[in-house]
Amino acid sequence: MSLYGKLAGALVSVAIVGCGAAYVISASDEVMAEVSELSSELSYYVIREYNGDIALFKDGSDEPVAIYDLPAEGINAADYELLREGIRLQGLSDVTRLLEDLDIEIP
Repeated sequence: MSLYGKLAGALVSVAIVGCGAAYVISASDEVMAEVSELSSELSYYVIREYNGDIALFKDGSDEPVAIYDLPAEGINAADYELLREGIRLQGLSDVTRLLEDLDIEIP
């Protein structure tokens, strides 16, 4: 085989390996995004009153993930009592649903 033939074969091999590596990197990014989304849906959260406002906490944490502008007094008495105790929810979709039910704007 000529020198040009060997160079062409080497370039084709490098191109194939490079494309394969790019595909693996792209696929791993997609997998990591799906794992992150699944993790947030399997995680538990607590929405409760916090310093006169409503706050979202990861279950077991004392530091809020988010604090919402609506004062706790703006919510009806039954819901406020539940918020004082803390409402435990699984996944961000349940959190979003509850915030919408309580007419709390999500930033």
